[in-house]
Amino acid sequence: MAGLFSTFNIARSGMSVAQKTIDVTSHNISNASTTGYSRQVATIVTNRPESVAGTNAGQMGTGANVDDVSRVRDTFLDFQVRNESSVLSKYDTREKFLGEIEGIFNEPSDSALSTKLGAFFDSWQQLSKQPQSSNTRTVVAQQSIALADQLNSTYTQLKRLKDNAEQLVKDNVVNINSKLNDLQQLNQQIVSIKATGQNPNDLMDKRDNILDELSKQFNISVDKKNYDGIDVRATDSNGMVSSKVVTADLNGEAARFSYITDIQKDDSDASGKTYKITYYKLGAMNDETNRQTMIVTNVSDDQLAQIKQSRILWANSEGVATRGDGSTINNGNAITSGELKIFSPSSGEVAGNASVQTDIDQYIDEVNKLAKTLAFAVNTIHSGLANGKPSNGNPDRDYMPFFVNGSVAKYNARGEMTNLDGILEGEDGITAENITVNKEIVADVMKIKTKTNDDSYAYTSLNTQDGEGDGNRALAIAQLRNSLLMVQDVGKTINTREDLFNTNKEGNLLTNNGMTVQNNLSGMTLDSYFKNTINTLGVQSKQAQEVVKGQQNVLDSLQQQRDSVSGVSLDEEMANLIQFQHSYTANAKVISTIDQLLDVVVNGLMK
Repeated sequence: MAGLFSTFNIARSGMSVAQKTIDVTSHNISNASTTGYSRQVATIVTNRPESVAGTNAGQMGTGANVDDVSRVRDTFLDFQVRNESSVLSKYDTREKFLGEIEGIFNEPSDSALSTKLGAFFDSWQQLSKQPQSSNTRTVVAQQSIALADQLNSTYTQLKRLKDNAEQLVKDNVVNINSKLNDLQQLNQQIVSIKATGQNPNDLMDKRDNILDELSKQFNISVDKKNYDGIDVRATDSNGMVSSKVVTADLNGEAARFSYITDIQKDDSDASGKTYKITYYKLGAMNDETNRQTMIVTNVSDDQLAQIKQSRILWANSEGVATRGDGSTINNGNAITSGELKIFSPSSGEVAGNASVQTDIDQYIDEVNKLAKTLAFAVNTIHSGLANGKPSNGNPDRDYMPFFVNGSVAKYNARGEMTNLDGILEGEDGITAENITVNKEIVADVMKIKTKTNDDSYAYTSLNTQDGEGDGNRALAIAQLRNSLLMVQDVGKTINTREDLFNTNKEGNLLTNNGMTVQNNLSGMTLDSYFKNTINTLGVQSKQAQEVVKGQQNVLDSLQQQRDSVSGVSLDEEMANLIQFQHSYTANAKVISTIDQLLDVVVNGLMK
């Protein structure tokens, strides 16, 4: 009797094992399409054997049980996938933004800036042939307006693109902090469950999914701790003593990130190296109580550029900015630049956003140089004056500047300038954003200077030396197309038209009534300079595309390897299901046989 019941229990344990393995298989099949799901397997072990008294058989088996249900996961493949995802995200972000910059320039096309620039010089060439014609003068004015409008539009679109990149950084901060909070919560749940001896497989899958997403934001390192807890660190710590953003220690302090919204120079510091920085704790700009400020001294140009590009601060769990040792920087505190810790990862979407802001700033600077050089050169030839401002008691000035700073120029109802001196002073501040054609010239195109000796007269209408058919000055402006100018130094050593046409500053010498420009062999034509800008953009965009393509292939290969290890194969699961079904059926058959034997024994005894 005891032997039959023992066999019955063995079969019952077999049915239980089969049932649990079918449950595991069913769970795998149900999650075959679930993103990030790791295939689970049941570990089957034998029960403790029993000794059989009075026989030489020794210990006899007592069946089996499911000892553990675990995930199939390769941590090394996880590490590789996350590293490559981080690199891919950086260049994917760069590719998208650089593509948008290419769309803004839209080269080559009929509406492109280079086309407008060519049409501008062509119109001056035509005017030199028919200077007395109001129609050709009107064409010059309209082509100049079209060129200025295109510069304005290009600047506006680039600035809007940069604003979008900055907004994306803010969104990154909020998104990263949210993911880190989810990871911290999952980490605690997993540790608590593991401490009871159970495997929270689905929770660990969820945690790994978030880690995969987080690695797309910035490069991370993951350290395993007791009870399957993890410490997550930002690989690029930037001098932080602790770069933990998730900790396995339930009482441990983990870092978070905050977003810089404003950077203002402190004019009270004569050195010009002190800035007031405003940030929002954890990037939460929906509540003004999160707004914090700090005064940062001794900020170098490189540090300022890094702050503007990244705009992300290391902070504590509450979002208050911290120093490298983790101590907080209270609202309104003054610190040195060395104490300010900016989060600048080397890869990930955050790094991509920071790098494209540098690129956008570069292209804004390029179009600004183009606009300023164009204004300086055209205004100089148009007036014949390398210095159009009154200086040293000399009342002589450019009474009819062609290009003006639109944010400064003022006009009366007849379209006449009312603040000439202010306009001339504001010329140095011309950028692609504000360059415009003098409205007084647009209102009366006959005020365009085209004659040889127009440099000697405030207005061309006062010139009695040259005939109406004299178009030499218009021709000189048209020939600026081929003049080698120091465009690349504009904004650096060249900040006025006088700088541009001053050989002492390595500029261009101006002769022949201010109409002949001596080429500077170190300079470039406006057209060549802009083409170089477009070529550089094309190279950067192509490089980003190639890196994205290569990284995507690497990542796809690693994903396939990881899926081959952790992914669910329906064919394999169906084969397992059949095997476990047969096991269940066989154990049920054993129980059925034991039932028949017991019936024989019980009924036979009764007879």
